[in-house]
Amino acid sequence: MQIKKVHTREMIVEVAKREFLKKGFAKASMREIAKGACIGVSNLYNYFQSKDELFRYIVLPLILELEKMMHQHHNVEDQDQFVKYARGEGDDMIAEHVQAYLKLINNHRDELKLLLYQAQGSSLENYIDEYTEECTRLVFQFMDDFKRIHPGFSCIHSSFTYHVHTVWMFSFISEVIKHQLKPHEIKDAIEDYIQFEFSGWRALMNHR
Repeated sequence: MQIKKVHTREMIVEVAKREFLKKGFAKASMREIAKGACIGVSNLYNYFQSKDELFRYIVLPLILELEKMMHQHHNVEDQDQFVKYARGEGDDMIAEHVQAYLKLINNHRDELKLLLYQAQGSSLENYIDEYTEECTRLVFQFMDDFKRIHPGFSCIHSSFTYHVHTVWMFSFISEVIKHQLKPHEIKDAIEDYIQFEFSGWRALMNHR
């Protein structure tokens, strides 16, 4: 019985993902999802209490990965690697960020499509904006702490600069997904993007 429930849940999620990708959250139908999963609508609600809960369940792995990236990349308690990077002593941070972006895009392509293009009407329709604002706050805090601990470096004090930086990240990811790049093209694009971005930060931080 438990195996059957697990299988049914997996079928619901698979069918729902297709429905959301095709029609978007607002126009997706729980009736059609139930039909595609070969169950009744009332039974569907035994697994997910609402369409919104089902949508959130599908994109949750992506959200967890985004939250992880945000906090790992702006950890105010571990600045040693950032100091090395700012001094031009190593580019380990670049390689790490390239891998993080590759993992995000390769493992969560469908979920990114849902969150970026198909979330209107759901409780996550403003998630990208909320993420951007929180990321802006964390970056600003990180750079203020960095400047205080390492006064030899310059520091951007406009929070709008950090805001635009995060918006650009989602724009880049969106374009990669839209153009259906091949794996090697995705890797090349990410490497160029990260190198360009980090070189800009390094120049600004060493500007006097």
